[in-house]
Amino acid sequence: MNNAPNILVFSIVMGLIFIAMDLYTLSRWSAFTKRNAMHHLWRVIPWSIAGVMVGVTSWVVFRRHLFRVDGLDAVLIGISSFWYLPKFGIVVVLLLRDLVRLVARLFHWKGARKSERLVLVTDADGSSDVDEMVSAEGTTRRAFLEKSAWSLAAVPYFLVGNGLYRTLYDYQVYNVDITLPNLPRSMDGMRVVQISDLHAGSYLDHQPMQEARRLVQEQRPDLVVITGDFVNSHPKELEIIAGELARFRAPEGVLASLGNHDHYNTPSEHQALVKGIRELGIDLLVNEHRRIGNGDASVVIAGTDNTGFRQNFGDLDQALQGVEEGEPIVLLAHDPTFWDKEVVSQRSVDLMLAGHTHGGQFGVQALGFEWSPAQYVYEQWAGLYRKGDQALYVNRGLGTVGPPIRIGIPPEITVFTLRAPTLQDRFANA
Repeated sequence: MNNAPNILVFSIVMGLIFIAMDLYTLSRWSAFTKRNAMHHLWRVIPWSIAGVMVGVTSWVVFRRHLFRVDGLDAVLIGISSFWYLPKFGIVVVLLLRDLVRLVARLFHWKGARKSERLVLVTDADGSSDVDEMVSAEGTTRRAFLEKSAWSLAAVPYFLVGNGLYRTLYDYQVYNVDITLPNLPRSMDGMRVVQISDLHAGSYLDHQPMQEARRLVQEQRPDLVVITGDFVNSHPKELEIIAGELARFRAPEGVLASLGNHDHYNTPSEHQALVKGIRELGIDLLVNEHRRIGNGDASVVIAGTDNTGFRQNFGDLDQALQGVEEGEPIVLLAHDPTFWDKEVVSQRSVDLMLAGHTHGGQFGVQALGFEWSPAQYVYEQWAGLYRKGDQALYVNRGLGTVGPPIRIGIPPEITVFTLRAPTLQDRFANA
């Protein structure tokens, strides 16, 4: 059951990219410090850190699967991320600068400008004091711009540092009103709180989950649902947050489904994880369903095991066995790709709740605009999506995988207020 994707080649390629960026950036930095007669330690210290970072990152990646790091390994990956990730921004600026210089040399702009100055400013006796002054001014201007550019190199470090130590646990509560076509009027206003992708191994202690639980309970949920990835890989990780998970409370209980990381282990470890989750009072749905409510005034909450990311454990037919046509159905399925594969226009699922993408852990959110590299991998990567009467919501997750960092995409707690269709809605669909 060890279903983790093999990312050894990916890790090697990324490692080579990081080393290349380091060599390029540090070579430019060394040249800058020499031109400005800075103390040699300004060169020695960064190069020494670079050597240590190569060793640390290689040790973690080759000793542990990158998707499975926890504890001390997660801390070490966080430190190396703080060293490497800002280089992406710095390298872009340096490349642009070097490109401009290369173009200038190719077209002899610098030489042409100098010749023009010589013609204009040389005195009759052949002296060129004014030209020297112009050259000195140009050199001073270039030096100022170069120093300013290196000062701006601190900005990427600020962004990554902020993502490591503030945004990482800056939980955001998203409120979503959603109409279920078959929801009974008596259940209108039911509040369902979703959390996803806990990744217990990404926490050093229970405190981040304690804060998440506090925020969840503040929403006064009727039902709490968890859509998979309780751990990075090993069931022992669950111990970090077990005490907090056991304290979640809601009138209709806590229901959950499994994610891809919950299968990155041996069969015996997987069984231990499932057992551990259920012992915390969480009703784990593995291709099965529950009815919430009483009699005719109820909603079906179904949960499938994970399908997607090279896994195929989900069985929606089994999960919906015994569900009658016309019943409102909310499906917990970890991977959002399951929606198009198995749900849309194939099953009468009104709302599917997923996670898995983490919103990419990196992106931009501003004035209603949201972007992340995740959108080039997943058609549905964050937020609410609709196709006809069916809806999918992709939660951005609480924990992290790989580098313990979030930039621009904070962790999410989603509060759904379920709405019954109005009479106008019913007549419109009749």
